[in-house]
Amino acid sequence: MIMIMLGTVSFAQIIFQVQAPAALAGNYGLTWADPAGGDWATPDLNIGANSVTAALQFVAAPGGDTTACVPPLAVSLTGKIAVVYRGACQFGSKALAAQNAGAIGVIIINNVGGGPVGMAGGADGLSVTVPLIMISDIDGAILRDAIVAGTITQAFIGTKLGLFADDLGASAGDIVRARRFSNIALLSQDSTEFSVQTGIWVRNFGNQDQAGASVSVDIQYGGAPVYSNTTSVPSLTASTTPGFQGDSIFVSLGTFTQASYANGFYSMTYTITPASADGDPSDNVLSANFMMTDSIYSYGRIDQATNELLSPAGYRPSTFGSDYENCLAFEDPNASRVSASGLTFSAVTSAPDILTGAVVSATAYLWNDAFVDIDDAGLGFTLLLQLDEAAYGFAGDYQDSNIFIPFTNPIVLADNQRYLFCFKTSNAQLFLGFDNKTDYRTTQNDVYKQASFPSMTDAQSSAFLSGFGTDLAPALSVTMVAAAPVGVDEKENKTVINAYPNPVKDVISIPVGNLTGNASLEIMDIAGKIVKTQKVSFVTNDVLRVDVSNMSNGTYIFKLTLDNGSANTFKVSVNK
Repeated sequence: MIMIMLGTVSFAQIIFQVQAPAALAGNYGLTWADPAGGDWATPDLNIGANSVTAALQFVAAPGGDTTACVPPLAVSLTGKIAVVYRGACQFGSKALAAQNAGAIGVIIINNVGGGPVGMAGGADGLSVTVPLIMISDIDGAILRDAIVAGTITQAFIGTKLGLFADDLGASAGDIVRARRFSNIALLSQDSTEFSVQTGIWVRNFGNQDQAGASVSVDIQYGGAPVYSNTTSVPSLTASTTPGFQGDSIFVSLGTFTQASYANGFYSMTYTITPASADGDPSDNVLSANFMMTDSIYSYGRIDQATNELLSPAGYRPSTFGSDYENCLAFEDPNASRVSASGLTFSAVTSAPDILTGAVVSATAYLWNDAFVDIDDAGLGFTLLLQLDEAAYGFAGDYQDSNIFIPFTNPIVLADNQRYLFCFKTSNAQLFLGFDNKTDYRTTQNDVYKQASFPSMTDAQSSAFLSGFGTDLAPALSVTMVAAAPVGVDEKENKTVINAYPNPVKDVISIPVGNLTGNASLEIMDIAGKIVKTQKVSFVTNDVLRVDVSNMSNGTYIFKLTLDNGSANTFKVSVNK
C-alpha cells in the first residue's frame, strides 16, 4: 500500500450537482457569476454558507418566454432554482427577473454549442443577489425534459468545502483507471501485456477531522468478481480556513492482472467508507469501467449495448483559426499484430447550422518526436509524418451520429512506434463529440505519464498535450484489426464496416472502405431469416444508403457479398 499525504490546500469545489432523480445524478460543468469581477452582487460561492439546494424549474412553461427577457415573469419561482435559456437580453437582466419571481438561484443554459462561457453583469448585475451559473447546451438538453416534468427535485449549487461536519470524497479525476477505456484484445494477451494499477485520492471536505475510514476497489466481469482490495485510510485533518480543503491522501490499492482477459466490459468501482455518516455521500462511490474488444481503441466510453461512442458534450477551439485536429495517441510493444483501418467520430452543430456539406477527415501520423514521458523536455509535435488522410463529406444532417472514416488502405503498425490518429476539420461551426464523464488527470499525470489525446490547431502551429483537458476525452475511436499475414488470400482480407447511424430509424449509411465492384446485400433477422436482398455496385470509399423504414424494430444481420466471393457482415439495430 502506497500513501502520499498532502497538507491543507485551496480546492474551491464549486459544483452544480443534480442529486435527484438518481438517473441524472452527478456533477455538470459550469461557469459562475463571481462578484470579485465587480459587476455582480451575487454571493461568493467559495463560501459554503452561500450554497443553495432546491428543485429546478423553468422560468416559463414550454412555448413561453424561456429567456426571461420580458419581466415580470408570469410564474412563481419561490424557493426554486430557476432555469433560463441564454439569448435576447443581458445575463444580469435574466437573473434579476428570476430573482424577483422568488428564485433562490439561477441556471442559464447556453444556446450556443460548446461549454458554458463567462458572464458579464450588464446593467442589472449589481442587483442580483442569488447564485448564478451557466451550463452547456448539451447538458441543458440532457436535463430539459426532467426539468419540464418537475422530476429534478433536488440540485445543489455552491462549494461543499466545510459545509458538512463529516464529508470524505473524491472526484472522477482523483481515481486511477485503465490507461484507456477500450483496449485491443490482440495487444492484451496476458498480465505482461495488460494490467490496471488502482488507487484513489481521498479528500476531507468536511469541517471535522476524519479517522477510521476505509477505501476499496472492486472489479467485476459479467457480474462475477475478478479483483478486490480494501485498506484503511489514515486520519485526515480538517481545514480551519473557510473555503479550503482539509488533508488529502493517495491510497494505492494494488494492480489488477489476469492470465488472460475475456472480451467485454469490466466494471471497476471505488468506494470510500467513512467511520461516521457522510454529509454528502454522492462522491463516495466512483466508477472507472473499462473494456476489452477485438477492434475498438478509445479513451472515451463505449455504450455496452450498442458499441457506440458516448458523446454527451461537444467542443471546438474558442478561437478558431484555419483548422483543428483532435487526436488519439497510440504506441504498443506488439503493435505489429494489428492494422488501423479507420477512425470513428461524432459531431454536432448549434441551430441553425447543420452538418450537411461539412467536410472532415481522418489523418494518421507517425509521431517521431523523441521523449520518454509527459515530463520530458523533448516532448513535442514537430516530427510528424503523415501516413494517410481520408476525407468524409456529410451527405445529411447526421447530428451526434457515429461516423466511420476508413483510411485509404489499412495501416500496418510497427512495434514501439508512436502514432497520432486524428479527426481534422476546417469547419468552424462543427463541434466534435466528447465524453465529459471520464477524467484521466491522476491516471495520466501520476501513473502512466504518457500523452493520451492531444490536439493541434492552425495546421499544427499550436499543440496541446491533453487537448481540451484530461477531463474531456474525445469521442474518437480507431478501428484496429488483425494484421494480415504475408501471402494471405485476398478474399480473407476483409474490410471492417461501421454502418451509421446505428441504431437507425429510416436510412442506414454503409461506408464500403477499400471495397469496390458489384455485390449482393442480404438483410437477415436475428433468427437467420432473409427479410431483404438487393444488388449494389460501388467504388472505393463509396457510402451505400439502404432504406429500412419498412422494417420492424430489432437487430438484423447485414451481409455484403462481392462477386469474388468475399463477404462482410455487420449488425444493425432498427429502432423507431
